[in-house]
Amino acid sequence: MNELDETLERLHHDARTAPADLTAARAKLMAELDAGATVLPLRPRRVPRFAVPVAAAVAGVVAVTAVVVVQTGSSEPPVAGPAPSGPAPESSSGSAPVSSPDIRLMSAVEVLTRAADISVGAVDQPLAPEQFRYVVEHTWVGRGVQTGNATGYSYLWEQQIQRWIPADEHDVWQEDRKILGTGKFLGGSVPQAQAPEPEITDTDQGQWQGRCGDFFPKSKPAKKCDDPTDWDSPAFYATLPHDPAQLYTKLQDLTKGRGSTPTAMFHFGTEILRSGMMPAPLRAEWYRALARIPGMKVLAAEANLDGRTGVALGLDDRHELRQLIIDPATGQFIGERTIAGTQPDDPWIKPGTETGASAITTAVADRLGVAPAK
Repeated sequence: MNELDETLERLHHDARTAPADLTAARAKLMAELDAGATVLPLRPRRVPRFAVPVAAAVAGVVAVTAVVVVQTGSSEPPVAGPAPSGPAPESSSGSAPVSSPDIRLMSAVEVLTRAADISVGAVDQPLAPEQFRYVVEHTWVGRGVQTGNATGYSYLWEQQIQRWIPADEHDVWQEDRKILGTGKFLGGSVPQAQAPEPEITDTDQGQWQGRCGDFFPKSKPAKKCDDPTDWDSPAFYATLPHDPAQLYTKLQDLTKGRGSTPTAMFHFGTEILRSGMMPAPLRAEWYRALARIPGMKVLAAEANLDGRTGVALGLDDRHELRQLIIDPATGQFIGERTIAGTQPDDPWIKPGTETGASAITTAVADRLGVAPAK
């Protein structure tokens, strides 16, 4: 399961185990780094297999990725803050939201259980045969430069990714990517004046089409239709049980190559939600499965993502705090946020730096390549 391996390989250093056959490649890479500055893009959390540089994979460069909902026109990444004024957004099922409890007194299990209870009965907007499921990410993607083992710098780029998925997933999909901004400096071992921004690559922006989402047919391993191991495919969700205990066992099985640790299970569980492909009826049981992960905590009682307020849940980690954010009043998955821990993997990043946040918006589009009206 290559995409899962890529996701889990980016977890903190003491949780990773590199295959033995990469030893020589790693030694060669480090020798090249010692010889001079090497520009390496920091890997986004959900990176297409074709776009992962071998050097970055070997070096274990950690991504900083964030997403904000597409309706925003803000030029700054989202930050934690108080709830905005005005009415709360409606849930995906169309039902009226209920009053939020005093979340400061709730445990992570209680937040997830409440979200699951509210999500029961939610349904996705149906697609006509000629329509498309529209998934949009308004993303903050980390890009950086390594000049040695412990020197370098990082920027946060703003990117929009739009995807059109046909009612029959065997038909042609389309994905559009666009870089919206590149100037957010996160930190470095040198001043920003000495830290030129990394170049935009061919896969950072552009437009691609392909059956079953196979936008890059020459990539290896090849993307297949109806692949039950690909969480971007409806076939993956068709194989999942709807019992929380069985889903928890499934998470253990999918992460057994990494020891089925709570951290691995949490990261994988968040990636599944972040794909925007999980059917609404399954989401409630997914929350209940996540609630079984040992060590889950409420990390922030009020997490503001582009005007939408939720509860940030996750696991304590000294390297990076990845937060799953849920609106407890509607049961909606708002997205995720990443914050540098007390001992960041990249030493030039200050502890507590917000390296991103996430939310994903879905809708129904009538035409391929045309966003639905807001």
